[in-house]
Amino acid sequence: MKQSFAFLSFLLLAGVTTHSAQAQTKLPPRKPAQPRPRAAAPVGLTLKDGFVMKEGKVMMTRDAHTEALTSETALVNGTKIGADGTVTMANGTTTTLKEGDYMSLTGRLTTRAMKAEQDSLLQLSRNGGKVKMKKKIK
Repeated sequence: MKQSFAFLSFLLLAGVTTHSAQAQTKLPPRKPAQPRPRAAAPVGLTLKDGFVMKEGKVMMTRDAHTEALTSETALVNGTKIGADGTVTMANGTTTTLKEGDYMSLTGRLTTRAMKAEQDSLLQLSRNGGKVKMKKKIK
């Protein structure tokens, strides 16, 4: 009995001394890192490749370079866009771009009204389907 008690106390003391003998070294403090600046689009222009009607001119963006369209351009699906904003679709129908209308390089037309509708549907989905109405001021 005395031997087991002595052995257990020896193990206990050995465990405490080895456990407390471990030292922790402090790591040097981290150097503060500056966040990387984000690329900002020029005011009023888009970085999406395509054509947009802005201030009565058709602006063409390709590879993040935007310039005014000077001559008629044909797209991959057969659609043609003129410098004055006339669009001739591949099936022969003709339309004119209005302020804020966008056409992708693949020939997909997005009007300002379509953008407004998409924004309102997005707001509805964020609000859980509830419509927020403004109160009329009398």
